[in-house]
Amino acid sequence: MESASHTGLAGPEGESMPAVERVVAARLGVFSGGLTAESVASVLELPQPVAGQLLDALTERSLLTVSDGRYQVLKAIHPYSDELITSAEAEDLHARHAAYLLELVRRADKHLRGPDQLHWATSVRQESDNLRRAIEWATEHDQRLALELVAGLSTYWWMHGLQDEAGQAAQGLLGMLGPVVPDGLGEEYLLAVLHAAGSGRPAGVEQARVIVEELVEPFRYPVTVLLWSIVLGPFVPAELVADVLARQELSTDPWTLAAAQLCGTGAEAALAQFQAVGDRWGCLLALDERAARTPDFKRAVELTSQALLLADELGVDEEAASLLCRRGDLRLRMGDLPAAADDYRRTLARAKRADRLDLSAAARIGLAKAARFGGDLAKAQELALVALSRCPADWDEADLAMTEALAELAAIAAAAGRTDEAHSWRLKAGLAPEQYRAAGR
Repeated sequence: MESASHTGLAGPEGESMPAVERVVAARLGVFSGGLTAESVASVLELPQPVAGQLLDALTERSLLTVSDGRYQVLKAIHPYSDELITSAEAEDLHARHAAYLLELVRRADKHLRGPDQLHWATSVRQESDNLRRAIEWATEHDQRLALELVAGLSTYWWMHGLQDEAGQAAQGLLGMLGPVVPDGLGEEYLLAVLHAAGSGRPAGVEQARVIVEELVEPFRYPVTVLLWSIVLGPFVPAELVADVLARQELSTDPWTLAAAQLCGTGAEAALAQFQAVGDRWGCLLALDERAARTPDFKRAVELTSQALLLADELGVDEEAASLLCRRGDLRLRMGDLPAAADDYRRTLARAKRADRLDLSAAARIGLAKAARFGGDLAKAQELALVALSRCPADWDEADLAMTEALAELAAIAAAAGRTDEAHSWRLKAGLAPEQYRAAGR
């Protein structure tokens, strides 16, 4: 073992640390983004009271910081971890770290679709950095464990709008696995395919279809029926969709039954079932679906408002921004211009936090329409031009936003009686986006 003075693992006045503290400090390098006495006890195989005492001792030596029972490892420890532990020890630590997190994910997943979901979502969120590191390690060294981690996190990721994170993890894992489905992990592999497809990566529709046809029992992961229906349902035969949903009727899990109803034609029944199990996310999805189906604008606003309250409880800015924008559109159609404009302004604030350029563009165009309908054509044009100017060329959804902004500019010019200008904006809206950009827009 290296000496404390050589490695820098010494007390504040240079005194040597006890050997057990040096060993524990070195092994804490496996953690990323924080740790607790419980997690250290599990990964380092120590009694929890002993782990807590050692963590407090390292905190007194200024090698850790602590807040509300959660410790942060100072970066200075990590190089010493590489010095003081062998590669075999490091692999063992990573394996135990990933196994501990898998157990946490499994415990959390049971509660993420019920009344305690906010508490358990916080528990998972606190381990986000550790989970990313564990998935990266398992992708390289233990693909079965990686698949189980990805599957277990599915509800959490989609509930919180983290489809890109899910897709990145799934894509890397599928790249390692190739087309071979590990024995006994067909549904876990399917969820990885759904994550990859749901984040805009190659869909793998045919591969997913084969897996679904082979899984003759109800899905083991309740969220699978929902993700499969959202991501791949539109691309497979209607009879397969009906068969998959009918298969879930044999499930004994109430959330699975509610999700199957939601994916069919029973949004109202699904809402009642989600309310019975105490799941805010499921209720949000059912309310949103009911709002989309009702022809009554006033009722749609009421349903969307209820969904928005749940989005705020869940702390999902992206979903809240989307709901606000849709409610603004409804209020605009009803002629309630002040309320619509307020929704669009709130959308802008949420979309900025969620980094959603598409929702920002939609909100600005909505504000332009509200101003035009209210007779303030100068303000409407200013807002539409801002929306147009904030469509970067490298943004995937810029084409649609540009077309909508140009169409709104044409409508504004027409309302002002500027016929030639309106015709010019319509021509630009009809050009292919690359032609428009080449013309200097």
